[in-house]
Amino acid sequence: MNTQNDVDGFGTVNGEEKKENTKSSTAAGSRPEAARRGTSDEEHRRGGSSSHGNSTNGSSHRHSGSGGSSSRSHSGSGHSSHSNEGKSSSDMDRLVKKYQVVPESETDDNNNSTQAKRRHRRLRKRRGPVAKVLHMLAAVLLVLLISGVAAVITLNRIGKKSIGSGESVGISNNDYAATYDEGRTVEYNGKKYALNQNLITIALMGVDKETLGTNEGVIGTAGQADTILVAALDFKTGDLTFISIPRDLMVEVNLYTVSGAYVGVEKMQICLAYAYGNGTNTSCENVITSIERVLYGIPVNFYAALDLEGISVLNDAIDGVTVTALETIGNFKEGETVTLYGDKAVSYVRARNQHDINADTYRRARQIQYIKAFAKKATKYALNNFSVIPNLYSTASAYSHTNLTLSMATYLATTVLPKGVSFDNFVSLKGEMKMGENFAEFYYDEHAALETVLDVFYKPIEE
Repeated sequence: MNTQNDVDGFGTVNGEEKKENTKSSTAAGSRPEAARRGTSDEEHRRGGSSSHGNSTNGSSHRHSGSGGSSSRSHSGSGHSSHSNEGKSSSDMDRLVKKYQVVPESETDDNNNSTQAKRRHRRLRKRRGPVAKVLHMLAAVLLVLLISGVAAVITLNRIGKKSIGSGESVGISNNDYAATYDEGRTVEYNGKKYALNQNLITIALMGVDKETLGTNEGVIGTAGQADTILVAALDFKTGDLTFISIPRDLMVEVNLYTVSGAYVGVEKMQICLAYAYGNGTNTSCENVITSIERVLYGIPVNFYAALDLEGISVLNDAIDGVTVTALETIGNFKEGETVTLYGDKAVSYVRARNQHDINADTYRRARQIQYIKAFAKKATKYALNNFSVIPNLYSTASAYSHTNLTLSMATYLATTVLPKGVSFDNFVSLKGEMKMGENFAEFYYDEHAALETVLDVFYKPIEE
């Protein structure tokens, strides 16, 4: 009985089931229903009363055994209760829809979600311009990188073609060695030598132009080449040798008027060869003419002359050069390690004691030391970024004169730097320093000079 009564779990009979029973009871009549079940009206009333008094589920007994009127009355009461709940629910739904009333927890979630979306939109607006700028910068850098690589490749190609068209002849006829095939083969002291045809030669000059003008309108004084080096570079192996030529070396120098007319030849210090020219290309070419006389006719293919003013600019372009002073001179003390910037770099490579006959020898030692330190640092930068090469070339252009084009310089640098080129191999011409009538004069040993040429520009032929 109790199991049958506990239908919806709330002590009430399901409304739909009561409706069906009520209709059936109304149609058949309460008494015939009671008789059919074998109960009297009195028993039915007592059962209903007893049932109601014994359990809160008594409504179920009234539904199953009551007469028609009591059944309808109970049915109506149960339906009314369910309808009121449905009505209340419907009213609440209408209020929710009308006023958008939602539970507090859902409201908090919605508010949090809305705030998060608003913050995201603000961040997007805030990041939008920054992101665009970054994308643009990235695109520009990419274009520059591609352009830089393409430029280096192009310069290499052009430079290789230009470098390859250089001369390939050896020393000229002389009194100390037999030469064959335009000097490409040389026999000296019973040994034969073959010219290294992978070499190119570059005359490097440091020029002091502080004294300018003319000498009685006849001989030009376009400055002096106080520093002279000949670089012999094997662009196949990367081997590099510098021949240091003393500025006071006595050699025949071609003389020209200010207008460029040839006057004659006179033996004098090689540094003065620069003075007899226009201060640019013809001055450099005149120095090369004298250099080739000292080197037995070995062709010097290229030149690069740097004015004193350019030293500090190039020096600072690689963030200074560190050296240990080789002597006490000017503001420098022997043994002191110093990083040179600006005018200090110029002072270190230029200063000399003019009262000492060997002053230029000491100065050349400092110049070679500085060149080594500069070259090593510049090479390190260039290996990390090949754009350093054209940048330095561009920086030097305002203070120098050269027949080495940017494409040639780029080709040479990108070819030999990866091969581990060394800047430590310097050789000096042997000779004797003497005091002349007014200035120091260096007389070089011709035999020793020939041997230097064979060591640098030739390879022994194995028999």
